[in-house]
Amino acid sequence: MSLKIYNSLTNQKEEFEPMEKDLVKIYSCGQTIYDDMHVGNAKTYAAWDILNRYLSWKGYEVFHVMNITDVGHLTDDADRGEDKVEKAAREKHLEPMELVTEQVRKWYREMDELNMKRHNVIPRATGHMIEMIEAVKEIINNGFAYEENGSVYFDVEKFNEEHGYPKLGGRTLDHLETGAGGRVSEEELEEKRSPYDFALWIKADSSHIMKWPSPWSIGYPGWHLECSVMGIKYLGKKFDFHTGGVDHIFPHHPNERAQNIAIKDMDEEPINYWIHSEHITVEGEKMSKSKGNFYTVADLLNEFEPEVIRTFFASIHYRSQSDFSFRSLVESRKKLERFQNTLRNIEEREGGNDVDLEEDIPWIKDEFQKAMDNDLNTPLAMSKLLEFCNKVNKNLNNEKPILEEAKQTLVELLGVLGIDIKKEKKTKNIEAESHIDLLLEIREKLREKGEYELADHIRENLKKSGISVEDSEEGPTWYVS
Repeated sequence: MSLKIYNSLTNQKEEFEPMEKDLVKIYSCGQTIYDDMHVGNAKTYAAWDILNRYLSWKGYEVFHVMNITDVGHLTDDADRGEDKVEKAAREKHLEPMELVTEQVRKWYREMDELNMKRHNVIPRATGHMIEMIEAVKEIINNGFAYEENGSVYFDVEKFNEEHGYPKLGGRTLDHLETGAGGRVSEEELEEKRSPYDFALWIKADSSHIMKWPSPWSIGYPGWHLECSVMGIKYLGKKFDFHTGGVDHIFPHHPNERAQNIAIKDMDEEPINYWIHSEHITVEGEKMSKSKGNFYTVADLLNEFEPEVIRTFFASIHYRSQSDFSFRSLVESRKKLERFQNTLRNIEEREGGNDVDLEEDIPWIKDEFQKAMDNDLNTPLAMSKLLEFCNKVNKNLNNEKPILEEAKQTLVELLGVLGIDIKKEKKTKNIEAESHIDLLLEIREKLREKGEYELADHIRENLKKSGISVEDSEEGPTWYVS
């Protein structure tokens, strides 16, 4: 069986063929490190972690690069506005690199807690300024960029004539001309030859803190440049996968593609598969600090075990716009407990004489691989693993070696999804959780007796403590509100 993956360059699923026989090279757009990692960031990173793990499981050696953006990403995501890092640092009364250092440390801790594999290289933009300046020189020399008043711009229309732009997501310049992605104001046209041109190097004004000398001006790189430079530096001029969020389909990734081709003056595609993760909503709405529905990874880790969060991420498809709520994490905890209970059942049984599971072990490996080979269909893979748990729990009288193999298979396949099922549960909230469960049990007994006023009193007191209770046919569930 071979992996089929949806390629945003061609807008279709394609069979994966590695550029090198046993080696896969992946570049993932990482964090702009001015703020904490939120649930949407983590969902995307988990998707690429699963891609890495699955390719490794299939026998490939994977070399995975994810960048950290610490300069050049402006507040309007284009060529105008304030640097996001500088703005956040000023608001927190910190030096920009002081803020970056704090945020990078936190990002590493949270990525580790969420069981994300450490990438082979995690480069930072500010550490590659020389390479970026050299890349701009190459693009100018190859005829795809021009300097104007100390800034350097990429000549999109000239590039489009030879190589097509923006191309990803099926877009063309005609789409942009009819409003589907135009991104510049009249003010920006003063220096640019075309409204579609984007900055490779921006001349800094006197108030700008992070700036470097270059042949054109004292300034800083455009946001798109860093990924092209670091991708080429660590993966070569051609590599297998470039991953990111759907917001990168335009303009970030078309600009990267254009830069990659222009830097190396290539006539072929520099990256074979561009893949993108959909956004996450919160109870049906776009996540926003102003709406009060913005959740950081730190918020979630205060209330839920990392394995619960990874179970949630594995339960949604990377290309589906998924909805997040604390209720969904409660449901994910139930799934995780089913897996944990299955392991516990196996460990507590001495086994018997049956051999029914002997056929189910190759079955689950085959079903898991079918699901994952179909564009990383993790929801289907999860449902098959839950089905396998049912088979195991009904056949605990199998011979002990077969039970042990079933256990190891479950651990192995969940590990491909980034779920460390054998990790010991944190104990910090077990006593509080047991107390809440006991109160809900008492409340159910009161309701059975018709003592609804007392039952409502328990629910209201839990609500005052930040615990929301929801009743269903399966019984009550609770989550931190």
